[in-house]
Amino acid sequence: MTLVERIAEETRTMPAASQQQVLDFALFLKQKEQRALEADMDAIIAENMPALKELAK
Repeated sequence: MTLVERIAEETRTMPAASQQQVLDFALFLKQKEQRALEADMDAIIAENMPALKELAK
């Protein structure tokens, strides 16, 4: 059984409100990961700004 199938199986019998909480938490984690990725990308750009400006000449 895959992880997705296991999550579906475990949540299938939950009340709709609990299923919504599971979905909300999954979306929260996804958003948190996206923010972390964006922060990493911003840091890389900031660290390399002098080189990027030089390349842009």
